Amino acid sequence: MGIWTSSLEKVIKKTILITGGLGCLGGRLGQYFLNKGFRVKISSSRRNAKLPDELKSCLLVYADFDKVNSLASACLGVDFVVHLATVNSKQSQDNPELAIKVNGVGTYNLIQACVKSKVKYFLYFSTAHVYKSPLIGEINEEKLPRPEHPYSITHRLAEDFLLESIGRKNIKGGIIRLSNSIGLPLTKENSCWTLFVNDVCKQAIFNKSIVITSNPDSERDFISIDSVCKVSEYFLSNQLDADYPVFNVGSGTSYSLLQMARMIADRCDKLFGFHPKISFLKDDSNLKKIQKFKYGIDKITLEMGYAINNDLTSSIDEVLNFCHTMHGNK
Repeated sequence: MGIWTSSLEKVIKKTILITGGLGCLGGRLGQYFLNKGFRVKISSSRRNAKLPDELKSCLLVYADFDKVNSLASACLGVDFVVHLATVNSKQSQDNPELAIKVNGVGTYNLIQACVKSKVKYFLYFSTAHVYKSPLIGEINEEKLPRPEHPYSITHRLAEDFLLESIGRKNIKGGIIRLSNSIGLPLTKENSCWTLFVNDVCKQAIFNKSIVITSNPDSERDFISIDSVCKVSEYFLSNQLDADYPVFNVGSGTSYSLLQMARMIADRCDKLFGFHPKISFLKDDSNLKKIQKFKYGIDKITLEMGYAINNDLTSSIDEVLNFCHTMHGNK
């Protein structure tokens, strides 16, 4: 029996463990699956971690990624694992050994724990940057990954550990190579404010101006967190089990950083009646022109049978409104 009927009505209450569930994307996924009627467990490697009010219905469990038995305890009674807990890009650059330990070996240990605890499905969130850096040209899943940064290298390592376990039929699972997700964090304390869209939204509200510190012509694929949640639901509801279960997930539409900043400035004008000035950290006339970029998502859209929503307006608006409220409460 499936998790949902064709109308997506809940028929069996399943349990999901989300690692990294206190982060921006993890928190939103936890909230989304709670609203879908799942039992949700959130793991943390911090013993003093606390759940935000929005996730009070979740069960918070401690997990030591160095110890398979600790992870197996966290996985007891779990049907699905959504694995997001990694060392971020800056931390990986500063401490590659830590990135190998957490992103690589930690994922391997979690996979072994899932096998031991008879978890039905393992969904791993990787990154588009496993392909190369910078991302240019048209990229689909047939392109050979050439990661060049400790963050992307260790994500590729984690992918290979999971693919090996899937190939041996030890577990079912899938890999999402995610582009840039945007949307509202659950709390203002969340560490997602260094992400480009969130940072620009915060600048626009707090400073009434936007400074782009990278090449404004560089292109990125952006996808709303709402869309990421829906794609994740598809993976789990179908226990997607392809021969090569690696899927690019993005909107399929690229924007330059300048185009995105202008979109955010236009939304400020619409919502709050002011239009932030956009400037660059460096004279853009001296910056190297960036090649076009297209993130190919045909594989996942053909699998699902419908297109991913590429309208980013509501996601930008929710971040701007959140920043506006946060600024008003300072």
